[in-house]
Amino acid sequence: MLASALVGAIVAPSLAATKSSSSSGDSQFQSVCYFPVRVVGTVVGTAVGVPEGMVKDGVKGALMGTKWVAGKLGDENGMYQTWTGIVAGGPVGLVGGAAYGSFDGAWHGLRTGYEKPFSHDAFTFKEE
Repeated sequence: MLASALVGAIVAPSLAATKSSSSSGDSQFQSVCYFPVRVVGTVVGTAVGVPEGMVKDGVKGALMGTKWVAGKLGDENGMYQTWTGIVAGGPVGLVGGAAYGSFDGAWHGLRTGYEKPFSHDAFTFKEE
């Protein structure tokens, strides 16, 4: 089983780019045989997507929290307001953004890992 998984993982990137244009029997057979590759691609894409989403959306949330607090204090670009925003709003935005990013990254990993397993898109978190 380990040898089969290893051989399947080696061939997986080349299978990701191919599509069967022959009869429906061949495409159904290919999709049945290709399903385990899609499942493993989904698991790997999710495992990579969750931390990427947490970092990306955590940073975005920290910046938004900082700007929000600074804006509520009167001047979004003021030095004292920005420092207060960093202390008060930054951590809250970081935690909230990371929580949102974990779900966003999981969804991205599930979808791209199934549609295009082991492709560059499955391991890269893009705005959608």
